[in-house]
Amino acid sequence: MNKVETKKSFLLESLSLLLILVLTSIALFHSTMSHAHQFSTAHAKLEPNGDNQYQGYIAVSLQDLQEELSIDPDNDGRLKWREVIDSMPVIDTYLTNHITFWQQPENTVTDQNISLLDKSPAIACLVEWSNSPKLSELYGERLLQISFLISCPTTTEAIAYLSLKYSAFFDSLNDHKLLLTWLYNDNERFFIIDSNQQKIDLKFVSSSVLDTIAFYLYQGVIHIWLGLDHVLFVLALILPFAWLRFRRGRFSSTQSLVLKDLIILITSFTLAHSITLTLTALNLLSIPSQWAEIGIAISVAFTAINILTQWIKKLGVITFLFGLLHGMGFAGALSELGLSQTYKISSILAFNLGVEIGQIAIIFLLFPMLSRLRKTQTLQYRLVPTLAVLIAIMGGYWVIERI
Repeated sequence: MNKVETKKSFLLESLSLLLILVLTSIALFHSTMSHAHQFSTAHAKLEPNGDNQYQGYIAVSLQDLQEELSIDPDNDGRLKWREVIDSMPVIDTYLTNHITFWQQPENTVTDQNISLLDKSPAIACLVEWSNSPKLSELYGERLLQISFLISCPTTTEAIAYLSLKYSAFFDSLNDHKLLLTWLYNDNERFFIIDSNQQKIDLKFVSSSVLDTIAFYLYQGVIHIWLGLDHVLFVLALILPFAWLRFRRGRFSSTQSLVLKDLIILITSFTLAHSITLTLTALNLLSIPSQWAEIGIAISVAFTAINILTQWIKKLGVITFLFGLLHGMGFAGALSELGLSQTYKISSILAFNLGVEIGQIAIIFLLFPMLSRLRKTQTLQYRLVPTLAVLIAIMGGYWVIERI
């Protein structure tokens, strides 16, 4: 081997070790964060209720309220309904200080020829909270649901839209978000408010099926990219393609990696999880969310171990069976988002398609690494087993964490 080839090999091995380090760091960071607080999501629904009035509700996690406001006064770890009722003045005040509404007159946004002095200012609205809260449950999490009525001052000017700013929990919970359903003319529009986007404008226009498809398509892509357990499962599925050149300890240089084979495998995974996702979203299948999450963690660990042991040589079997489990996990994410009642089937299909696009994007990013592994025996022996062990450890950790 000449100096150029030696240097190239050294660089490749260095990049491989760097990849392992990055993967391990992300996994450990993700696990630490998820152990501290796995979900932090509030839900709200809002619709017009006559002239200059709007009605709706907000549902907030009891765990979030406890962490932010300490509504369990005896700190016994068991939040009682009486304690929640007694804490309602504190909760109402907190929400009032972190949720504001105002109307925007049309000339503030449409007529650019009007001077700043002549433009009408935004009209602040008053929020009145119901004194009859109730409990609800979504995907295994208990939520406190509070109805509210928004009253805006009467004005002779035409209103362009209603604006909303939400800032609750962001200081203490970085991953918190509000999922808002805006109901207008019996059509739903969906918005996600997080620490980076705290203000939204609710326009008085009906939604279309294209708006709904775009929303759920994007959310499907984001969910697969941000879900480390799903990403590691996909990685564990495709790593054997870098190992296939070994046959009983012998190394062959004749096989090449075919991208089509990878996409077919991942598509079969998509078909499998589409079945359980659809059945769960349509309330035709129900399984406790905890068991679904445990099953997903087991699938990650087992698929990684199978890379080394080759207990099951037909990858399609693992892909399809475990895909059914992951579909239940995806259904939880879809349930958390809220399923459009106007375009229910379109929402499910768009979310599924978004997940598939996200998975294929991961494959395209990893394809160069897999191709290189098939050509370098040393890298295969070092990198593939190491990644398989790391993924198996993470899967085992998640199993223990979710039990």
